[in-house]
Amino acid sequence: MTETGSRARRVCMFVYNNMLHDARVRKEARTLTQAGYDVTVVAVHEPGRTLRRESVHGFTIVRFSRSILGASRKEIAARLRGRPLPVTAAAPRPAAAAPRPRGIKARLLARLETVLRLTLYPLRRVIVFQRFLRAGLRTRADVYHSHDLNTLLVGWTASRLRRARLIYDSHEVETGRARIKLRWWAKFLEHALIGRADRVICTNRTRADFTQNLYRIPPPTILRNLPAYVEPEPSFLLHDALELPHEAKIVLYQGGVQPERGLEELLAAAPEIQGGLVVLLGSGRLKPALQEQAARAGLEGKVLFHDAVPVGDLPDWTACGYVGLQILQNTCFNHYSSLSNKLLEYLMAGVPAIASDLPEMRRVIEDTGAGVLVDTSDPHAIAEAANRLLADESLRREMSEKAKAARRRYCWEEEEHVLVDLYRGLLTTES
Repeated sequence: MTETGSRARRVCMFVYNNMLHDARVRKEARTLTQAGYDVTVVAVHEPGRTLRRESVHGFTIVRFSRSILGASRKEIAARLRGRPLPVTAAAPRPAAAAPRPRGIKARLLARLETVLRLTLYPLRRVIVFQRFLRAGLRTRADVYHSHDLNTLLVGWTASRLRRARLIYDSHEVETGRARIKLRWWAKFLEHALIGRADRVICTNRTRADFTQNLYRIPPPTILRNLPAYVEPEPSFLLHDALELPHEAKIVLYQGGVQPERGLEELLAAAPEIQGGLVVLLGSGRLKPALQEQAARAGLEGKVLFHDAVPVGDLPDWTACGYVGLQILQNTCFNHYSSLSNKLLEYLMAGVPAIASDLPEMRRVIEDTGAGVLVDTSDPHAIAEAANRLLADESLRREMSEKAKAARRRYCWEEEEHVLVDLYRGLLTTES
């Protein structure tokens, strides 16, 4: 017997990633499972990195290939040999810069490959849609829960065919992103379907207000993407991995090494940072360019890089930081309205943060007193803030204690009831 009836209500979540490192979807699925729901997550399969089906914390993940054939060339070859392709990668793959093709023949082949990829892209998306839809229908769910706009259409279709409820969980402002393909299609799709969802979820007040005003819908439920409660002790994992003395003060950036995260500005600020070393903990497509930039500027001993670590280990690695950096650039509304995961992870690790002076991050810093706000487009401002905390040990210690004191207010365990209450209200309301 569960709180929702004589049988466990079924929930089918759709997410267009591999579910290895999506902490938000994992937290939501686990919370609903613990509340008595039968949860299945439909996700993307990556050969050699993911299992096609697995059980995690009581919920089920089923994954489907994005390949038109349903399996990669490596998988097909392994099947022909009678040996399944082993799953070996646990941590995120470091992104490598694509080598520039040399010679006329290589350039022509590269261009042909690009044309084929663009030509087949719509077909591949249709095939993946069909795979996700079939999997979703097989669950016979009471609720279909679409994570982000790229799964809203399949969630809406499944919910209509099964006469079930639909939740649209908008992690980002998809139509407000700086680099988005087919923006016109994204705007059309969201406008057409958001009003058909039974409930809409946004990650913070700024985004909820924007979404409500734009689409004239009832107020979305605000479900903040807070980290699970932990109390990591200061550690030297990062120091040891980079062969640094334990007394070294690390000015830490952890997260995706991607454009518009303020990382070029950070490297420009690095020569002015006194008494500390800059460490970038993460992987992403911008990493090779940043490494080249650091080498050209002679910053090899000042700016250090370490690949991403598994999500479950991240709090202990984050606790190595003396100061944490969340210097997202205000280049689009999605960034402007962001409440960053890494800012909250610094707080959970007791690491004072230097953060972008944007509405949701300002709300956290002013509420907790656990960091400073800066104009992150200005390298001098970034360096000045870092130097202030590096030089004033008592100020840094005070902010660290304030971060630890705020852990209980900014953790998933204090937020998850919002999701449970939403489901309870949704499923007890008559259609």
